Amino acid sequence: MATTPTLRKKNAAYQNNVNKRGHVKETLKPKKEWNLPVSMPVLVVLMFITFGGAFLAILELFF
Repeated sequence: MATTPTLRKKNAAYQNNVNKRGHVKETLKPKKEWNLPVSMPVLVVLMFITFGGAFLAILELFF
């Protein structure tokens, strides 16, 4: 029975892993980096609005 191309790719990846003899990665899948749910400019604007409003409220208490 002939193997499918995807199965051949997986077999090759695992065969390369076996040949490393003790220097095997924990997983073959790369870890995803943590991404922000919003872009950085949007986050800066939201922080400016939040902390700016809080700063003005504190100033209002003293003056």
